[in-house]
Formats: sequence, structure tokens, C-alpha cells
Amino acid sequence: MLALALLAGVGAVSLRDATGQERAPRAATDAARTTHEQMLSYGYTTIDGQAARVEGLLTGSFRKEFTQAMDSQIKPLAVKNQSVVQARVSDIGVVRASADRVTLLAFVDQATLKAGAKQPAIDQNRVLLTVSRVGDRWLVSDVKAF
Repeated sequence: MLALALLAGVGAVSLRDATGQERAPRAATDAARTTHEQMLSYGYTTIDGQAARVEGLLTGSFRKEFTQAMDSQIKPLAVKNQSVVQARVSDIGVVRASADRVTLLAFVDQATLKAGAKQPAIDQNRVLLTVSRVGDRWLVSDVKAF
């Protein structure tokens, strides 16, 4: 009887540990999906506010890279072409995970409507996203498109 009670206790701890190990990648995946869609969605009339909100979801050197790219490339082109871009992560999965860092593969559809266009142009992208735990939040720390 004692052996059965010990076995049940070990099983309960194992189940609890497995759930804890799965929680980090799940939380990181949810944060990455939302942040990436916000990073790649913008309108030429509201791009400054959108960029400022997104910066708060980024960390490390990637935050600076994003800001520089937004200011020097993305915003000028969006304003010039009067572009409205809507991104949607169609699928995302964990490539590598630790307690504080998760790398994900995301498939992203991006619809871009420019002034004078009748239909949006659709781009399908694949990206590796790395998210890092900062306090109790998961923030995007790197993005590599391929």
C-alpha cells in the first residue's frame, strides 16, 4: 500500500512538472504571435503610434534594430505609397525552448494595400522568432526572415 501511495505521488509530481515545462513555450508562443502580427501590421496615417506600441513588446538589440528600420525604411515607404498592411500569423510552432528563451517558426501572411490598388498584394513569409522572458513578460528579442 505504501508503494502504491509513493507511486501515485511520483506520478502527480511528474504530471505537474510536465505541465510547468509546457507553460513557458505556450506563453511565449501566444506572445510571439500577437507581437509579430502587430510588428508587421501598420497604416501610413497611424504608423508612429503603432511603432511606439510595438517597441514596448521588444527587447535587447532587436528593439533598436526595429526602431531604426521603421524610421529609415518602413515608415518613409509606407507614407510615400499610402500603404496599409495587415499581417496574420497562419501557423506557429516551437523550434527550441528553455525556461527563459523560446525560438519559434512562424508562417505569416501579409496583405498590403497601396494607394490606387484595387486589391491587396499578399506576401507569405516564414520567420524564426526568438522571445525572451523579461520579468513576467515574453518579449521578442530576435527575428530572422528566410
